[in-house]
Amino acid sequence: MEFNVAQLMKEATGARREFDLDDDITNLDGGLRPLSHLTGKLELLRIHSGVLANGAFRVALALDCGRCLEPVSIAVTVEFSESFRPLTDIQTGRFLSPEEFEGQAEDLTDEALLIDAQHILDISEVVRQNIWLAIPIVAACEYIDPENGAADPDACPKFQELLSESALADPSGKQATSGAEGIDPRWEALLALQDDPRGE
Repeated sequence: MEFNVAQLMKEATGARREFDLDDDITNLDGGLRPLSHLTGKLELLRIHSGVLANGAFRVALALDCGRCLEPVSIAVTVEFSESFRPLTDIQTGRFLSPEEFEGQAEDLTDEALLIDAQHILDISEVVRQNIWLAIPIVAACEYIDPENGAADPDACPKFQELLSESALADPSGKQATSGAEGIDPRWEALLALQDDPRGE
């Protein structure tokens, strides 16, 4: 996901380049388990301080369902708009210090947002960070209602199956307890509250 922007940097503000991406991101991050290539569009726009990169991508990832812990495929949409500044002047090769640009200090010194001395703009780190931000906090299997075809992320089929098996194992519908044996005496009083949710 590297782009040589030397020619773009020589052009006037407003010049642009557009790219269709279809990249294998298997080695992008060891914690990610991609099931598909990263696909989408990237626009590079020449601005007064460098290059503005606008990206919109999709990728399928293998995640663990937060309810049944089975692997589940989740489609993730990644969108970003980031400004990249050049490390050197395109005409003279002179090093450009962050103080010569306007903006937040942390952004101006962020190596992920620099166009290197060979005028290569690399969006890999920006994509990686935005993928993590786009991943749902709790991934879940989806049950598709056969009547209307609607997806219900709260009705994990495997989880419902486990609940049914648990109910069959304990017809009372209550979790079995191990009794007071081996319980710390300081906690025994709580056993009396187990069957009374109001604590009365």
